[in-house]
Amino acid sequence: MTAPLTGIKVVEISVAMAGPFCGMLLGDYGADVVKIERTVTGDDSRVWAPYFHDSMSYYYAAANRNKRGMAIDLKSPEGVAIARKLIEEADVFVHNYRMGALDRLGLDYESLSKVNPRLVYCAISGFGATGPLSREPANDLFMQAYAGSMSITGDPEGSPAKMGMSVADVGAGMFGTIGIMMALETRHRTGRGQRVDTSLLEGHMSMLAQFFTRYFSSGEVPGPSGSGSLGSPTYRAYQASDQWLVISSFNQRMWKGLCTVLERPEWVDDPRFLNPEMRSLNRPLLIQMIGDIIITQPLAHWQARLIEQDVPCSPVNTIDKVVAQPQVLARDMVHEMDLDGLGKIAMAGLPIKFSESPGEIRLPPPRLGQHTAEVMEAAGYSTEQIQALAAQGTIGLDPGWIKVPKVGASA
Repeated sequence: MTAPLTGIKVVEISVAMAGPFCGMLLGDYGADVVKIERTVTGDDSRVWAPYFHDSMSYYYAAANRNKRGMAIDLKSPEGVAIARKLIEEADVFVHNYRMGALDRLGLDYESLSKVNPRLVYCAISGFGATGPLSREPANDLFMQAYAGSMSITGDPEGSPAKMGMSVADVGAGMFGTIGIMMALETRHRTGRGQRVDTSLLEGHMSMLAQFFTRYFSSGEVPGPSGSGSLGSPTYRAYQASDQWLVISSFNQRMWKGLCTVLERPEWVDDPRFLNPEMRSLNRPLLIQMIGDIIITQPLAHWQARLIEQDVPCSPVNTIDKVVAQPQVLARDMVHEMDLDGLGKIAMAGLPIKFSESPGEIRLPPPRLGQHTAEVMEAAGYSTEQIQALAAQGTIGLDPGWIKVPKVGASA
């Protein structure tokens, strides 16, 4: 059966994570995604260590499967003309360049939509298309600080902490994908495409929704809560005698079950802990009391008893343990594929499953310029034209795998 986006043509001009992640999601579910990169250097993330087989950056691989790769010099008029031709024949165009950068090349929505009125044009930027900072750059770490998530992450007694994942970048990529799908659905009714505008700022603030509503409701500025929530002392990590354990008790039934597990049935009727509000007011005390008990036994002891009482719990798994979990494997969330000429690589699988039209990992992340000639031939360029453009440096053709010198190795 065909994937949901089979037949949709996408052109992507983006670097790092936000734009590439958006393009990859579209490719995962059937779209034909052509990624345009700079000649010689390509996407910035190609050189971010470490590497699969000393050749493919793991970071680049994580956001660029299921794409065909082209290398084009967009500083040349001829290169811009190639990109424009491809976009004019596409359903979707995705970029995450700074606002105005592609406009100066004539790759703005207004110009392209006149020739291709069905085009869905998705711009993923740092701050959005309007406002005083619209043309300023931003990245994941910057936005975690600017949009507030660093202020609520980490230990209350420690320094501000970055979330471990690139949550601002990935979030913007996901919101870009959602916007594209909505615009394509609208196109089914109207026959016209439109401009989709999202950013690291807006995506990040959307994911922080509960903290903004909390502030607007109470006037209190939220702070970091360590391994748990700002309110509930029974929704956090505790140190068992051998490793960390998360307890996710979030209602009264689970609270009673937790008291049974801890062999403290009297806590159920204790006025200090009678309901969620009282437990929140006495949060530091209850955290200390629970912690003093949990530390006395290993994780397996607590996990078995918590499961028996239907209280959600989990060890704090490291990545190596996550990828070995039976549930993860049962859901095909670890995918292994061949990197032509090098060997195998593994990556996370597809996050959305369909009963009738599943997605598929069809293509490994491309070598720089791997599909330049293929895409241009399909667009009507002759072999002679392609060779001439390559000779003058307007396009880059597949050079094969380039080994990355190891640190300290001689030239």
